[in-house]
Amino acid sequence: MIQKKTILTYSSAKGQKISLRGKRTSTGYISLYLDYYLGTEKSTDAQGKIVSKTKRHFDFLKIYLMEQPLTKDQRARNKELLELAHQIRNREETNLKTTYFGFPDPSRRRMNFIDYYREHLKNYTNKDIRLVKCSFDHFVNYVNKEVIIPPEIDENFIKGFKNYLEEKLNGDTPYNYFTKFKQLCKQATRDGLFPEDPAVNVSVSRSNGLKKEILTFDEIKRLSTTQCGNDEIKAAFLFCLNTGLRFVDVKSLLWQNIDLPSNLLRKEQTKVRHSSTAAYVYIDLNSNARAILENRKKGLRGDFIFKLPSIESSLRTLKRWTQKAGIVKNITWHSSRHSFATNLLYSNTDIVTVSRLLGHSDLKHTQKYTHLVDELKKRAVNSLPDLY
Repeated sequence: MIQKKTILTYSSAKGQKISLRGKRTSTGYISLYLDYYLGTEKSTDAQGKIVSKTKRHFDFLKIYLMEQPLTKDQRARNKELLELAHQIRNREETNLKTTYFGFPDPSRRRMNFIDYYREHLKNYTNKDIRLVKCSFDHFVNYVNKEVIIPPEIDENFIKGFKNYLEEKLNGDTPYNYFTKFKQLCKQATRDGLFPEDPAVNVSVSRSNGLKKEILTFDEIKRLSTTQCGNDEIKAAFLFCLNTGLRFVDVKSLLWQNIDLPSNLLRKEQTKVRHSSTAAYVYIDLNSNARAILENRKKGLRGDFIFKLPSIESSLRTLKRWTQKAGIVKNITWHSSRHSFATNLLYSNTDIVTVSRLLGHSDLKHTQKYTHLVDELKKRAVNSLPDLY
């Protein structure tokens, strides 16, 4: 007499971590359960030998098949229950590979990457959110369709996006936007959208020089005597021209950051506070910066010195103001920082001092201004009138 197997296997395929099995009971039913294979673990026995042990887990589904269905309805019921058990097994297989073994969830590779990007932007809380938004807007323009799934975003696609940014934008902007996109791809890989980071081998070169416009001493003086549509913006921009502060730092500048008796400004740089060894800047206030502060109503230590609108609104006002002053340059808020550094170097201030005033952690960040100073001095020499 042939003895029946106690354990039956209903699913078995190469690469599966979970098998659907059944155990015969004494009552004529088969109890279905999931057999989880969780790999092996090695240990050392008492004799010092390495022993491998299979790690398994069993989960009984409380689904019972009739071992010998007699009627059509009983067979149909068995089939229905077995299909349900297979669905549970498939779902658990996906969950196990995603959570326990770190395999990507197949469903994530079919999601709309634009929606993923938009959700990332929605939840982004860092101060450089404007860069992320601009990067997103350019990505959407480049894709030029409403839906793109992760398998479409390979290395060639990303090289095309890089070329698009370099053709459309100038200066460090392509580098800044593409850096934010690369950070997103890295996170998307961790989230299971890509099996491997498709952007890891693609990069945008950072500009060695400065393509942003700077303001000369005469142009700064002209701005100071030209009416601006917003006095807060005018005072803050002139203050940045004399201190080298970024917009995000002057917007968050508090009275407690100022020591007027000592003519000193002490401020933690928002942009690099978590990544730089020189996060704090110490700036000696010149007569211009001090006069701007003295002309303002001093508040409490925790009060803002300048009441500034958003960067977008401030830039619009700045553009109208510079045009009104007769300055035919594409001046941005960051031009004040570039102008501060360049004019100091032009006046023969040593590069180490300028680097400290800007809060740079490395001189290489400051050296890019020296190329511009050399160019300005060359222009000045060549502007001398011809004698013959």
